[in-house]
Amino acid sequence: MAPSPAEAATSVAPNTIEVRFTGGMLALNRFLMTLQNKRMPVAGFTLGRDRDGMRATIVLDCPPESALRYTSLIVALEDVHEAGPAEATEVVLLRATGDWRKAAERAGVGAHESGGTVVASGEPEKIEGFLASLGDGVEETVRLGPVARPAGESLGGV
Repeated sequence: MAPSPAEAATSVAPNTIEVRFTGGMLALNRFLMTLQNKRMPVAGFTLGRDRDGMRATIVLDCPPESALRYTSLIVALEDVHEAGPAEATEVVLLRATGDWRKAAERAGVGAHESGGTVVASGEPEKIEGFLASLGDGVEETVRLGPVARPAGESLGGV
């Protein structure tokens, strides 16, 4: 069902940015305080660590122009060495009865089966449609949530 004109005027598509920074817990604290003090409309936050430091994925609930302004503020922090837009991909693990392959194809998500578990990934909206199309055919589900990757990079498969 399409949103009403009033809902469409007030709804905003989420904007995902990825931030890479170093400096340990003090840098993380400064980073989180910046998000809070600038009242950034954070709808989702995921933090990870790799060999180069920490990586945060932030889903902002604001127009793209505002997301760019927030990204400019974040990149100016002393411990941040990279920040920019990212594409959100969601991963879901499930046990399904019925034909999940056709549902995945119709929804436009990548999916394969491994040891009886279906692993599917794609844009969050497409994953939502995939799960909705399976209906009661889903026995168990684990949603890993949106994962960001720099815009334009390929995941290399599911």
